[in-house]
Amino acid sequence: MITLNDCKAFCTVDPATVARVARHERLPEILAIACAQSRVSKSRRLKARQPMLAVHAAALSQRLAA
Repeated sequence: MITLNDCKAFCTVDPATVARVARHERLPEILAIACAQSRVSKSRRLKARQPMLAVHAAALSQRLAA
């Protein structure tokens, strides 16, 4: 069984952010941890994709200009 302490240990989000999410969304701490971690992971994935999207956009505009 996964405990609250296990979730805290795996979470890369600082506790202050988790507390803000819990307050703002009116969630128990364990759900706030999951929500905050999910948001951080999604943000990192989007940032990682930005350079790739820029390359594709440049290639598309070159094709359209030709």
